Amino acid sequence: MKTTFSRAASTAGLLAALLCAGTAQAERPANLGGTTWTLQTNRDTVQLVITSQGGPGAPGAETCRHINGDIGNVAHIRGWYCPLTGRIHFVHRNLGSGDAVRVFTGNVSDDVIGQPLYMSGTMTVLAIAFGDLGEYNFAATRR
Repeated sequence: MKTTFSRAASTAGLLAALLCAGTAQAERPANLGGTTWTLQTNRDTVQLVITSQGGPGAPGAETCRHINGDIGNVAHIRGWYCPLTGRIHFVHRNLGSGDAVRVFTGNVSDDVIGQPLYMSGTMTVLAIAFGDLGEYNFAATRR
């Protein structure tokens, strides 16, 4: 009886160790600079390019990092990304006036080998050229 119990306990311990050793720990990407995304906003699909991301140690960048880029190869975005939490926030500005026309707040998915990277959240429309004023969902997939 003791031998059967010992074998069962040993087998259970071995299985637990194998499961723990084989479990991958996914994390959010440390840097989004140089990434291109297919961005779905309300009913439109457009390209989002995050051209650069600031590094740690920059003013105001202890936890989150500055990001810059373009939507649709025309309009500039500026915002921040927090690698530890995956939180992202950026403002789409009018090319001519520099006025904010849309604000995006969301999260970036974990970076899992062999899987696409995703982003989703809420888009606030501030200018009627981009639809009815209000909040809408958005989603993006890294290309």
